[in-house]
Amino acid sequence: MAKKNRIVDYDDDAVLDKKAKRRREKEREREMQLQQQRQEEISQQREAEPVDAGSEAMSKIALLAQEGRWREAVVFGRRTLEQAQQDGNEDSFLTLQVILPKFEMSLRRQMAAAFLDKAKEMLKKEYLLDVGE
Repeated sequence: MAKKNRIVDYDDDAVLDKKAKRRREKEREREMQLQQQRQEEISQQREAEPVDAGSEAMSKIALLAQEGRWREAVVFGRRTLEQAQQDGNEDSFLTLQVILPKFEMSLRRQMAAAFLDKAKEMLKKEYLLDVGE
């Protein structure tokens, strides 16, 4: 009798030979080592850089603005402005004093756009109600 070839669906690891398995393990080890080195480098950079409160606050305000959370950016900016004024930090105070009106204007624009969108939706609903009568 002739043997019939059976195709068996093996897991990838079961099909690989010993050399391929070793290569795969070495690649995984290298990737893990690279990730650890990157994390160590990042932590060393953070420790090496002197972080002052003004630049940290500005970064947070910029992050909030990029996420479209203008209201939170304005509130945080006002708090930081008051804190800088109380602490006597003139650089942060002047920078925030210049930037804060821009954020407030963006907040106003966002609020106006939201109002217009809601008004358009309301008018569409009202039009549909009028047509239905």
